Amino acid sequence: MRGGMRLLSTKILTCAVIIGVFFSFTRQSARSQTAAVSDSPQLEALRKRGYVRLGLSNEPPWTVIDAEGRTGGAGPDLTRAVFQRMGVRELAGVLSTFGALIPGLLARRSDAISSGLFIRPGRCQAVAFSEPDLCDREALLMKMGDHPTLRTYRDVAADASVRIGVPAGGTEQREAQAAGVPADRLLPVPDGPSGMIMLRAGRIQVYSLPASSAQHLADLWQGQKFSLVLVGGTPVMCAGTAFRPDATALRNAYDRVLATLKSDGTYDRILRAHGFDPGLARGHTRRELCGEEAPL
Repeated sequence: MRGGMRLLSTKILTCAVIIGVFFSFTRQSARSQTAAVSDSPQLEALRKRGYVRLGLSNEPPWTVIDAEGRTGGAGPDLTRAVFQRMGVRELAGVLSTFGALIPGLLARRSDAISSGLFIRPGRCQAVAFSEPDLCDREALLMKMGDHPTLRTYRDVAADASVRIGVPAGGTEQREAQAAGVPADRLLPVPDGPSGMIMLRAGRIQVYSLPASSAQHLADLWQGQKFSLVLVGGTPVMCAGTAFRPDATALRNAYDRVLATLKSDGTYDRILRAHGFDPGLARGHTRRELCGEEAPL
């Protein structure tokens, strides 16, 4: 009996040691995870304030701002999830035109940008991007049956009867100009609905924008018939959340949590809910998209 009691006591002691080690490891792991996202003075300031100001332009499905001013869409929903894991509870949208997003960030009117801002070497000189989060392909949107041979920006450049609408300050404008589209046939478009009105009225014959945005607009204007063509000869474009150049520690903390969301399924769930392919961003890195010479 005493031998049995000693055996039982040994088992209890062993279990207690194992449980103690487990909880010690858990506490250390929690402390290390907290430390991993607490090494930024900017993050501590945001935690104390309780919210992050996010520069946005109304570009569904990347960003959606409803009539009550509520902010949604793939970019804000993902950024909100990251910052909540970082201990910042709320998100306050700072609405802007697309071309004013970076100036607004640098003027400290926002703390970050999450509005489909593609990572480009020139932009990497101005802001500190996160790792890629939302990726898409460029598309040409036109009335059904119009200009069926247009497949590339070079095709647009070769047809003198075609005027192309592009997001003001967007990558599409630079891509079209590089392909030879003259400036007098390039019309900057402030937002999606304006582009669709211009397309219907014949002010432009083609509207170029990210494929997910083009599909969203075509679905909204389903009473009209539009065709959507992926632009040939252009690479997948990837956006990232942008921070001020003096906030790289905050950006690095953001990247660590973004990587966690990509590994635990949260990232895939958010992107699929808005019609994005979560696999596209996994094939690209900030270093690749910014280029070797850009500051990281």
